[in-house]
Amino acid sequence: MAHDTPIMEVRNLTKHYRAGGAGLRHAVTKAVDGIDLSLRAGETFGIVGESGCGKSTVARLMMGLEAPTSGEVYFRGERIDNMPESRKRLLRPKFQMVFQDSGSSLNPRKRVMDILAEPMLYHGKAGRAEVLRRVDELLEQVGLPSAAKTRYPHEFSGGQKQRICIAKALSLGPELIVLDEPVSALDVSVQAQILNLLKDLQEELKLTYLFIGHGLGAVRYVSSRIAVMYMGKIVETGGADELFRHPAHPYTQALLDAAPVADYSLRNRPRIALRGEAGGMAPAGGCPFRDRCPHARPVCAEMTVSLEPVPGGEGRLSACPFGR
Repeated sequence: MAHDTPIMEVRNLTKHYRAGGAGLRHAVTKAVDGIDLSLRAGETFGIVGESGCGKSTVARLMMGLEAPTSGEVYFRGERIDNMPESRKRLLRPKFQMVFQDSGSSLNPRKRVMDILAEPMLYHGKAGRAEVLRRVDELLEQVGLPSAAKTRYPHEFSGGQKQRICIAKALSLGPELIVLDEPVSALDVSVQAQILNLLKDLQEELKLTYLFIGHGLGAVRYVSSRIAVMYMGKIVETGGADELFRHPAHPYTQALLDAAPVADYSLRNRPRIALRGEAGGMAPAGGCPFRDRCPHARPVCAEMTVSLEPVPGGEGRLSACPFGR
């Protein structure tokens, strides 16, 4: 059950990269361009968007794996983006991350018991004997047998490797876990197993998730609230069910239209057709989506884009005034 207590917040967060190459000395890619997010304790907050929209960069900024160009990151009201490393090290067990590529997240030369024990020993969570007992508990929590602890990562399937990565994230007793496309590399049947495992663990351990993905079905299944990102900006946010039923931004509608549907009778339904493809840099000024939007108007090149309430939208916000 989600509460109103913010466990993590980002305020006006930006991350800009200098573009390389001839004639691009002063070009800047705005991977994240002034976003605000607030995660409530106990909820799953989803971020969805095309590849390159900046959602994984947001995750790395929140985890402190990259420094923001500007903006602020808070964990339980304490600013952490500019925190001394000695202090940040004490807080790191409270927020952990699970990556998309489970294979590269696990040291191929170490047995599972060492992979799971190492973080606990480094942070002084318990002595060696207690840590080994804890390894067995973690494997049981993620649905793997105790015998798995003596094996190496290459001996497991992709879904089993992701279970080990989840166990590693749980090993330090976190309050928040950032899940960066944790099922996109898995078969559909295995995806469902991992998603159900995540939901069970959340209920059992009272966890908060930030779930990042481009698969709309997976994001909707686990999320209570969702933010839609396009070229570094959040263009719509709100409750998952309401956002999927009545999208207010044309980009959100386009994402939904592009998703496969099981009902054959809906396959010829009217859909939004986007113009062109997502590029590396947004057009200067105005709405970043205007070059691809079928509903774009001349004013879209000049307007100041901001998230505003959607009338009757039950707390939803949209960056398109014409879709509200």
